[in-house]
Amino acid sequence: MRARHGNSAVLGQMTRIESTQFAAEQIRNAIITGHFKPGHRLVEQQLIEMLNISRHPVREALRLLAREGFVEIKLNRGASVTAVDADSIAEVYNLRMAMGRLALDHIFAHPKQISDKALKKIEKLAQNALKSSEFEDQAESVKTDLEFQQAIVDATGLQRTMRYFSELTGDIRRFNNFFSVVYTDRKGDAQRYIMRLYKAIRHGRRDEAQKIWSAKFQKALDRYLALVAGTEADGAARAKGFDSSRTPLRRTKAVDA
Repeated sequence: MRARHGNSAVLGQMTRIESTQFAAEQIRNAIITGHFKPGHRLVEQQLIEMLNISRHPVREALRLLAREGFVEIKLNRGASVTAVDADSIAEVYNLRMAMGRLALDHIFAHPKQISDKALKKIEKLAQNALKSSEFEDQAESVKTDLEFQQAIVDATGLQRTMRYFSELTGDIRRFNNFFSVVYTDRKGDAQRYIMRLYKAIRHGRRDEAQKIWSAKFQKALDRYLALVAGTEADGAARAKGFDSSRTPLRRTKAVDA
């Protein structure tokens, strides 16, 4: 039932688009956290029952997730969660590295367009990265690092770059969960790749900032590729007996579509 103010609807029911976005968010989160593992078949009827919505938004959600790279859809075989392998990891990190370099080029080419507020946010996140590197739980360090990266990209105001970079953050979180990564030199990482990068941006040192950004992402990629190969990774390891979090799909009211 819709709430009305005069003759105009103020609150409306969930639309087909909203239910598709809801389904995509729930399935995406379940993939990122490891509830749905690589190769897991995503059966439409099961998803319909779990989410309590109709078939069309579930099908559209799977198509959306396929475009994002989380799901693979094959003719006569349906949808399944995509693999986490060396190629997919390299693709994500190389894309984020390239977009970050684009962002830094824009920042240094248009220094007057970067607001004091944006620069203050980058500074605060850099300082938080150093502080959180001392915490026993690494969750805050990982969260702050991702926010720091996004803040640099957001400072450009380049809408497509901001959006695409943000979308790939889900892949990074998925890789972390899949490999149960434990970062063994968080303080060193924060000093070398975060605080130094902030200072290079703050003082207008373009070449240095680009060099640090590229080194940061290359190091992260090298660590993952070492984990894929089962060899020793510099500054990272797989947790022993790690049980990744589980995020079950959340039910909502049924929606006709």
